[in-house]
Amino acid sequence: MMPAPMNNPLIDDMMNRLRSDPMLSKNPLAQNLFTCLQSGDSKKGEEIAMNLCKTYGITPEEACKQAMQFFTRR
Repeated sequence: MMPAPMNNPLIDDMMNRLRSDPMLSKNPLAQNLFTCLQSGDSKKGEEIAMNLCKTYGITPEEACKQAMQFFTRR
C-alpha cells in the first residue's frame, strides 16, 4: 500500500521552486522524483537519491548540504 501524500509546506515550497526550473521540468529523472515526493513514496525517493549520490560521487551528507545551500540562497 502506498503512503498518503505529504502535506509539508517545506516540501511544497521546494517542489514549486524545482518545477519552475525549465531544465528540471524536462528531465525524466526529476519528474520521477517529483512523483515520489508527491505520493510520499519515501523508499523510492531514497533509492533515487542514493543512485544520484553514486552517480555524482558524493555522500548523502554532502548532497543534503548542497541542497540546503541551494534552497537557502534563493
